Amino acid sequence: MDETVVKYMRALVALQLRSEREEGMPASKAELILAGLGFTAREIAELTGKNQAAVAKAISRGKASVKAGALEEQKPSGE
Repeated sequence: MDETVVKYMRALVALQLRSEREEGMPASKAELILAGLGFTAREIAELTGKNQAAVAKAISRGKASVKAGALEEQKPSGE
């Protein structure tokens, strides 16, 4: 991947994380944001400087966390 593209992608992810924190939302993992944008685990690993297995695990955990949060919100308030 072109180094200029990598630099801009990192900046965009940083802005997204900052925006979420300012709105009081829990900060998302950069890996989950990039996966949501359609990047592969390999591409995300290249962008973040992490290994592909760590990225895949972070994405999996992030999706499970989001799903668990969505399920929790659907429960009636008395439970």
